[in-house]
Amino acid sequence: VKSVARVVEGDAGKVICKEAEKVKPAAVIVGTRGRSLVRRVLQGSESEYCFHNCKSAPIIIVPGKVAGDESIVDWTRSEDPKP
Repeated sequence: VKSVARVVEGDAGKVICKEAEKVKPAAVIVGTRGRSLVRRVLQGSESEYCFHNCKSAPIIIVPGKVAGDESIVDWTRSEDPKP
């Protein structure tokens, strides 16, 4: 899988959609912090902004550990593999 990382400044949701227009990726993957519906509505959500406004690529929203029991991706490293 080829991936591209970019560092840009600005409003996160708008910048992600703008970069997706430039790069034309197969998909844009964003995470969530597990906010409740009320907090998302009141405070906003970059992942929801991208979901509704990015038209150049599909948006994949990955919930964080707070949103569910456990994230599907474990970013920790250990010396011993788990049995």
